[in-house]
Amino acid sequence: MFETVLIALNHSSLDARVIATAKYLILPSLSKLVLVHVLSVSQENRDRDASRPLSTAEDLTNHQIEEYLRKIGQELPGLDPIFEMVEGDVETEIIRLANIYQANLIILGTRGLTGVDRILAQSVSSQVVEQAPCTVLVVKP
Repeated sequence: MFETVLIALNHSSLDARVIATAKYLILPSLSKLVLVHVLSVSQENRDRDASRPLSTAEDLTNHQIEEYLRKIGQELPGLDPIFEMVEGDVETEIIRLANIYQANLIILGTRGLTGVDRILAQSVSSQVVEQAPCTVLVVKP
């Protein structure tokens, strides 16, 4: 049984599908749901003043966070999700948070890359599947 589910979101059109996939799971009413959005650290942000917000964080507004929480409320009523927004290497942060929250399941999307494109683009989903401390459910577009 999945007591703690981590859902990785990336502010894309696939997010709604990733959230909708969670409704097909049988989750106990006491399940912990952790929504995660990782902000990539660009070269321009590496040297910035730490007290200043990231420019990419401005793209993920409070409205979008509220929209994520609303969708979760519709798809999985009765669960009170936690929202985590962190900065760093995407797959590393997903794995780190899965360990912190002791997740039993990670749900994330994939861009659907195959072959050489998957290798060259360094597929986040492939790396999470390989390194995760728990079961991983990958949602295709």
